[in-house]
Amino acid sequence: MYKGKLLTGAVLSVFMAGAYGNACAADGTSDAFLPWGTLSRIACAADGTSDAVYSLNPVVVTATRYEKSDAEIPAATQTFTEEQIEQTGADNLQVALQYLDGVIDAGMGPNGTSVSSMTTKNVIRGVSNGTVVMINGTPINWRTNYNLENIPTSAVERVEVVRGGGAVLYGSQATGGVINIITKKTLPNEVKVGLGNKGRQEYAVTANAGDLSIAYTYNKWGKLGYVSSSDSSIKPDKTRVPVEMKQRFFGSEKNDFLATYKLNDHADFLYNHNESASRWAYTYTGITDPDYEDMNDHPRYIRRYENDKDFLQFNFHGLDGISGHVFYNYNTLKTHGTDYYSSTGKKYAAPKAVRGQEKNKTYGYDVQKVWDGNPDQTFLIGTSLVRETFENETSDTGRNIISAFGSWERNLTAKDVLTLSGRGTWTTGGIQNFHNFSGQAQYLHKLDNTQSLYASVGQSFVLPTFSQMYSREQAGGISNIIGNPDLKPQKGLHYEAGWKKEETNRQYKVALFTEKIDDNISYSGTSGRWYAINEDFKNHGIEASIRGQEDNGFTWHAGLTWQDPKSKQTTEKTSAKRYWDRSYGRILLTGGVGYEKEKWTTALNFSYLADRVQSPLAAHSHSVKPYLLTSMTVKYSPNKSSDIMLAIDNLLNRKDIVSHTTSDYYATPRNFILSYRYKF
Repeated sequence: MYKGKLLTGAVLSVFMAGAYGNACAADGTSDAFLPWGTLSRIACAADGTSDAVYSLNPVVVTATRYEKSDAEIPAATQTFTEEQIEQTGADNLQVALQYLDGVIDAGMGPNGTSVSSMTTKNVIRGVSNGTVVMINGTPINWRTNYNLENIPTSAVERVEVVRGGGAVLYGSQATGGVINIITKKTLPNEVKVGLGNKGRQEYAVTANAGDLSIAYTYNKWGKLGYVSSSDSSIKPDKTRVPVEMKQRFFGSEKNDFLATYKLNDHADFLYNHNESASRWAYTYTGITDPDYEDMNDHPRYIRRYENDKDFLQFNFHGLDGISGHVFYNYNTLKTHGTDYYSSTGKKYAAPKAVRGQEKNKTYGYDVQKVWDGNPDQTFLIGTSLVRETFENETSDTGRNIISAFGSWERNLTAKDVLTLSGRGTWTTGGIQNFHNFSGQAQYLHKLDNTQSLYASVGQSFVLPTFSQMYSREQAGGISNIIGNPDLKPQKGLHYEAGWKKEETNRQYKVALFTEKIDDNISYSGTSGRWYAINEDFKNHGIEASIRGQEDNGFTWHAGLTWQDPKSKQTTEKTSAKRYWDRSYGRILLTGGVGYEKEKWTTALNFSYLADRVQSPLAAHSHSVKPYLLTSMTVKYSPNKSSDIMLAIDNLLNRKDIVSHTTSDYYATPRNFILSYRYKF
């Protein structure tokens, strides 16, 4: 198979029936053998032509930047298909991806909703800000955030995840892993309407006219009451008064528009515009001092957070092994609200209006060339240029990030493959500039036609963001972050060894890993002031998963991760934790089961994080009860044109804490949405 096919768009979601020479039989059945003898069940039409493929061993491009069978990749990978995403019942990717193996959900609001720049995140291998999220190969991170809750699942063909440091191939920030969202290039003609409890509403329409596809999705949530609490204190008259601060959620709205256009077999466009808004109140409770009891249930402040995004991508591919993309990504974060009390608890003479705006912009290109030097080796070489800007009330700055990268894959023997990769990174045009070279070596040994062993060692490199370096307290009311222009870039070293086995209806994976990051960028502080600092980080653990597909319609999967992430701050600030302190949790269990028979499809998924801690900014970590995230979906398809779907989130109605720092953010209470989809 030609390895240079486009990373950014022309990704095969499954192997086609004829890729390895086995066509459909006259009786409408087929068993197509993929590399290494893996069998994929193919659904065939009556005339013997292929209609669809279901494979436990998909093609993956994210780990190497060109197409390879999952079993041939020397890294911990996972593919989340369109069907698996739908079976989570989630209407956005943030909620759907919380059921991935090895991914910890760091929640900040209901349904993945973010609280200003405090966004819900997917944490891989314990690195808080170490996940790079891409759309068709283009990173969409803005100062470590990515707002997956604003991406409707209906536009996604598949998601590929690579755990472990990926900075050599994908640049800054990929210290925990890479999530690559591959969008549908041709959207179906359909409409969808959904209503549920908690004020849930969803309306969507997609349409296709030849090479042009468009989609619009509207999503709404109502009031949920208190969703977060934290212990604090006020000092209105030089007397410190204990207080419990609670956040109330007053609802959210999201509008998403997506358009794709295929110019020809070698080029296509994608445009996405998203607008979201959420409303909150931060309220005093738990005051027992009689002099201040009348402050109970009064809001300290109310806020409306708005997030607008424009993402434009031009993809080209199939040009003698040359592929790439040109992109533009613009993110605006706005804050509106009213302050009634100061941080000390003193009431303002008149309510104080608060407004703020932050703009993050990236644009540039990423181009690569892949060719086979001979049947035993593959070369990749590429370059990227990104212009990155940041603007708020106190900062207006930018820089250019220039990278050159490459890899060499060599078949040493029929069973042994060596891959060497490297990336050079330089910044220009900034107040401070950085440069770095990172390398990676990977080795894979094929034990037989169904299984392999691999080992990998690689470096990572993360640039400090503009917000981390230059933000000032209360800039436009957006944050209490105080930047540090002297921050050092993060540099990490990552080791991994693993085993993969692919059978007809089974897939097994095990990975051992250890990682150490110097100058990891974090925060320290007290009294609501967060100082950007450098710290040391370390983690080690084991990941194991198994996935099965039965002939009677059952599919199932299970994953186990044991790890021990810890950090130690190196700053001299009095609030710093200059000792190794735990974060997140040690034991993560994920799993699910699905069943399909005739017109019915149902699925149950869960994610369980145990032996976990919360890590305050200026105090020792403390134990907190495990969280158990659950979802169940049922779909009934009376005919080919209609689907009736019921999705239930938090099936057990648990009030689990899904945050991992100072404040307690709770899982959304049990909620459901009943939807009808019509295809035309």
